[in-house]
Amino acid sequence: MKEVIKSIPSSFQQKRKQKNIFSFFRFASILVFFVVVYMNIFKHLMSEERGVEYIPWVEAFYWVLTTMSTLGYGDITFTGSSGRLFSMLVMFTGVFYLFIVLPFVFMEFLYKPFMEYQTGSRVARKYEPTEEKHVILTHYDSISHALMDKLTHFGYPFVLIVENLKQALELHDMNIPVMLGNLDEAETFDYAAIEQAAMVVATDDDIRNVNIAFRARDAAPNLTVVSTCNRATSEEILSLAGASHVIRSAKQMGSFLARRISCTDNNTHLIGSFDEVQIAEATIHGTPLVGKELKDTNLRDEFGVNVVGMWERGHFQLPEATALLNNHTVLLLAGREQNFKDYDQSFSGFSQNGSAVIIIGAGRVGRETAKTLESMNIPYRVIESDEKKCGMVKNSIHGDAAEKAVLDRAGFKNAPAVIITSHNDESNIYLTIYCRKLRPDIQIITRAFLHRNVEPLHRAGADFVMSQDHMGANTIFNLLNRAEILMVTEGLDIFSQKTPESLVGVQLRDSKITEKTGCSLVAIKGDQGTIITPSPDHQFSENGEIILIGDEAAEKSFESKFCSN
Repeated sequence: MKEVIKSIPSSFQQKRKQKNIFSFFRFASILVFFVVVYMNIFKHLMSEERGVEYIPWVEAFYWVLTTMSTLGYGDITFTGSSGRLFSMLVMFTGVFYLFIVLPFVFMEFLYKPFMEYQTGSRVARKYEPTEEKHVILTHYDSISHALMDKLTHFGYPFVLIVENLKQALELHDMNIPVMLGNLDEAETFDYAAIEQAAMVVATDDDIRNVNIAFRARDAAPNLTVVSTCNRATSEEILSLAGASHVIRSAKQMGSFLARRISCTDNNTHLIGSFDEVQIAEATIHGTPLVGKELKDTNLRDEFGVNVVGMWERGHFQLPEATALLNNHTVLLLAGREQNFKDYDQSFSGFSQNGSAVIIIGAGRVGRETAKTLESMNIPYRVIESDEKKCGMVKNSIHGDAAEKAVLDRAGFKNAPAVIITSHNDESNIYLTIYCRKLRPDIQIITRAFLHRNVEPLHRAGADFVMSQDHMGANTIFNLLNRAEILMVTEGLDIFSQKTPESLVGVQLRDSKITEKTGCSLVAIKGDQGTIITPSPDHQFSENGEIILIGDEAAEKSFESKFCSN
């Protein structure tokens, strides 16, 4: 395997330079050819004009050189018409080379290298490490951009290796720490201080990622190497090449979208866990909870579950005692497996929709979404306009989802939810508005290809939106030996932290975590075990753990206010 990867050639980094050198030698060869031909013609015509048999080669070369360069000293001239016509031809040839070839040579081999050196000096060729370990990024795309934002937000140093000088300069002007270097050269990773790095991240195509993972692993055998992956067949190859973690973005996104469905029944739907602490969502449509304030539900006392948040038409809010629950409320719950079983037993019979969930799009994400729904025993229908893709997934319907007749064929009128998986955000916004207009009560879960389109999709009517770049960035960020993080939705995380020294011995009511940071408490681990519904008198213990929910700003605020040491 090692030899195979080593034999993979580089991506023709010097291709342009080689092409220019070849062009130069071609022009030079043609010039030499013309000079030799003109020297012979000169000897022949001048010998006839002078009436002598021998003309020295030096004289011939001298005349051709002065004539082609348009210097024309006039010490050697033709008097006959044929000689003068020949002189004109030589001069035209010289002018051509003087005004075309010479500028080309000057620009390509003198001026451009000088300018590249001048501008390139702005971009570092070597990274100077700090005391804190840094992250090495090897490709600039939407995932790495989102990751850089997160690293910057939390104060992690990083460097981006770029092979193209023009791109490096553009990124440098964007205040991104870049380093110029070829990723197929071992010394590039040495210059990037790989021995002092915390992680190498590869987010290019699968073939490039294999090469990067292999060379990074070769340079630092114990380093964490993370790679994204597009094809299932590439997972094993990337692992063999040296990747510590392989992230299949499509599979991850499909699984997330499928697990956001919460309106098929009133049961709890698990979205993640922290050891024994499970996080689930449950719709309360048609249950006795509708119309009550949160403080009157008694969910904590009766079932041992903790309401850590609520969704109202895609908008998340922290739990408030006076919050009024309605048919559209979705509860975010924390509890143990048995707590959720007790909850399901009490609320499972009130409302149920066994109709098929609609998946729009049968691309990689759509197919992975269908696989996840199948594993969850949830019926589904897939709408796809591409006939070839239709054949790659079960329960598919060929047609355009923007046509009402196609939606009706898929059972849209009775569907509990629609999942929009297209990679085109403009289409997703259109379909979200269209589906919300047709069915105001349906749950709409949408994928955003770019993070900037998350908010427009929410405004269009989506209940849940997740961008692929931020999901990938968060997954990679969580591998930095940090506290475990569970993404609830775009911009909202549940995360665990070791109990900070500043909270040891402090009672929950006195900590004022929510007031100071905007985080909501999910559970506490300590000397008394795991407590999901702690009382205000609970005291934080040393070597314990706190599980919280909040957005990125709230998480950062918690770290700065309680973990500053």
